Amino acid sequence: MTSQNDELLRLNKEVRELSDHIASLKRKKNTMPEGPEKDQLVEDIKMRQFQALFYLEKMENLARE
Repeated sequence: MTSQNDELLRLNKEVRELSDHIASLKRKKNTMPEGPEKDQLVEDIKMRQFQALFYLEKMENLARE
């Protein structure tokens, strides 16, 4: 049970860090002019959002066990 709690805490920390990073990237995106760099940044934001969703789903599955 302790290892499960440790894993939940680790995932929780990862999600919080990802969330902070995503927010920072979104602020940067809002100040950039249109172009390939902004398009790449949007893709990076999407990938990090998918990663956060994956961690959240993993946390949910661990909590059910």
